[in-house]
Amino acid sequence: MIALLVMTDGRDHIFETIPSFEASARGTISERWIHDDSGDRHHAEALQRAFPAYTVVTSGGRSGFGGAIRSAWSILREQSAAPYVFHLEDDFTFLRPVDVNAMAALLAIRPELVQVALRRQPWNAAEIAAGGIVEQHPEDFADCSCPELGVECLAHRRFFTTNPGLYRRSLLLEHDWPTGPNSEGHFSAELFADPSARSAYLGSRTSGVWVCHTGTNRAGTGY
Repeated sequence: MIALLVMTDGRDHIFETIPSFEASARGTISERWIHDDSGDRHHAEALQRAFPAYTVVTSGGRSGFGGAIRSAWSILREQSAAPYVFHLEDDFTFLRPVDVNAMAALLAIRPELVQVALRRQPWNAAEIAAGGIVEQHPEDFADCSCPELGVECLAHRRFFTTNPGLYRRSLLLEHDWPTGPNSEGHFSAELFADPSARSAYLGSRTSGVWVCHTGTNRAGTGY
């Protein structure tokens, strides 16, 4: 039902991230993928030994943030059969259980949502000063909870994020990840050209964070 896609570029954080996800996730993970952008064959082999239930794939070299996502999406287009993808960078740990099936059910009944993501702790100076991602721009986040599913969430149009979260596999069938710098921002602009499109964070305004970003930098370069 859900393909787990873990993006890494050679850092050791992944050896904490994957066990944390496995201990916290509730639901049906039918495929497990690691995309290794380290460019190091020995590192890819070490990942396969450490995580034998995962399929380790590479872009054949160090391709950076955008290039790695383009490579991973190309592989999932051809080889995945799952209707949903849980996207996970290699430097997050989970602070509470997360029901990935409920996240998929929310996407199934809310076609305007392009993703359901998990909030992390405030990271940059502006987020820290405000007290959080949602708190920085509270007027931009609106309740879109589904009581029938028992799922609370906040919808917004600020960005599409590659922080931990779920999206439909149809997203990568219908869109290519942009090349060049600021690819996350360019992809967000492309999606939100549709005035009905929304992203969402799981949880209510007061739910707090679900994941902790543990790395000093995010995976890869060239955002």
